Parts: sequence; structure tokens; C-alpha cells
Amino acid sequence: MRIGILKPANVAAGLLVFFMILLGYSNIQADPIETSLLVEKRTPYIVRSETIRVVTAYNAGDPRQTDDTPCISASGENICKALATGKKRCAANFVPLGSRLHVDKIGVCLVTDRTNRRYRNRVDIAMQKNEYDKALRFGRQKLTVKILDISQEFH
Repeated sequence: MRIGILKPANVAAGLLVFFMILLGYSNIQADPIETSLLVEKRTPYIVRSETIRVVTAYNAGDPRQTDDTPCISASGENICKALATGKKRCAANFVPLGSRLHVDKIGVCLVTDRTNRRYRNRVDIAMQKNEYDKALRFGRQKLTVKILDISQEFH
């Protein structure tokens, strides 16, 4: 039996095929964001509208960035506790409280807070109080924002 040395071209071709298969598998597992039906944690959503909006971030729980009840959102939820459990929350004035938005780079967030009146078309992503640097790095971005409705055909 002859044992040969692997040629670099064969190794490269094998790795390319491996990564193509891996990429194909990850696309199959991804949420179908580009379709009219969006699924997150088995909750079906329908995209009602889609626009590009200014998206910023703030630190819930920081009284320098909020009002005198920094952990209580406009909906009455303790937003600090929600963020600590990994839930995504945001503030927006152009939809009712309780609406769900899909924000590029963020995912689906629940609108439980309001922004200052002068930012009526903005989405403000809630981050934990200790994530000040993360919010600062996030900065001000123009991102695609989709307004979602829970699909009634699945209820």
C-alpha cells in the first residue's frame, strides 16, 4: 500500500466543499427574514411594513439617559429585569407599545418604551446599564426596520 503526500490543491478543494456544505446547512436553519413570514422562537410574524430608520442605543437603568424611574419603561415593565434575562427591548414612537420590530443587526425587539418627542421616527435599542461602551460603539446607524404583526392564522 502506497501512502502519498496530500497535494495542496486537493486539500484546498476538500476544504472548499466542506465550507460550502456548512454554509448551505446554516442557510437552511436560518429564519426566513426575506419572506413575508418571520419566525422567532416559534412565533409567526407577518411583516406589515419595512423602512430604513435611524437606530441608536441607550442604557436602561442609567438615570443620566432616562427619567427618574430608569428601570421602568413607558409600558410599566421593569426593563432592567427583562434585559437581564436576555430579552430584547426597544423604544419607538411610531408604533404602539407592545409592537414588535425586526431591526437589522439586532433581531426582533419588543417596543416597551418611548423616545424623546423630537425623535419620533427613531428606534432606540435598550441595553443594560453596564453596557455603556457597547451602546456608545453602536452609535447612530441607518438600518432596515420591519414592523411585525403576529400572524392570526396560527392562533
